[in-house]
Amino acid sequence: MLEIERKLLDLRKQQKDIGVTTITLNRLPIFQPTLRAKYKEWVFEDQHKKVSVRGRLGQNHKSLLEVILYLRKLYDFDKENMCLRVLYNEHEVRKYLTQGSTKYSHEWYIKLMEDMMHASILVQKDKMSRARSGTLIEDKRPSNNYRRKTKSNLPALKETETPYVIIEFGEAASYLFSEELKFTYDPKPIMQLQNGISQAVARFLKTFTRHPTAGYHLRTLLENLLQEELEN
Repeated sequence: MLEIERKLLDLRKQQKDIGVTTITLNRLPIFQPTLRAKYKEWVFEDQHKKVSVRGRLGQNHKSLLEVILYLRKLYDFDKENMCLRVLYNEHEVRKYLTQGSTKYSHEWYIKLMEDMMHASILVQKDKMSRARSGTLIEDKRPSNNYRRKTKSNLPALKETETPYVIIEFGEAASYLFSEELKFTYDPKPIMQLQNGISQAVARFLKTFTRHPTAGYHLRTLLENLLQEELEN
């Protein structure tokens, strides 16, 4: 293991786990229950919370976000400015997202990241609290301090260094990770499910430690995930 990896591992052990998701991110329809998300503007409100979303966010975006947090190297939480920053290795993330013999393409990764940087969300946890809004991801940039070394199989090519990446979450997403109950799980089994609605349901159920003995009524289970379709 490279020296920098050993240092990062030691530093990570000193940090509290921030999880890969929160209650609101899994239970409310911030991410469309599909693998083919379209640009939309929608609002969901119940007696406790209100969320509004503008952008293209689906279960592919959710998988990428969860893997980044699952494989993160370090994080920094600026609570004064309500900003969560996460350091990660892009190569490791894309490798983890690869399924079968088909590699997770760099172009697809960039497309999903751009969608998340352009998508804006608003969250109000209750009627008495102020709403938090902003882009899902505020910024993405290479790290100035941490780099990974890569070796080529060709003897003529020298060892190269690639910087780790830092993403900065917007105020609303940072607020959720700051204030809500967080959950840690391996994203791979969920992202291997064949369709978006299955992934959305699995993520919804992951936030419960107890389940009804008689199971769930399908319509009730899908109400928060397919709000638009159920109303039509």
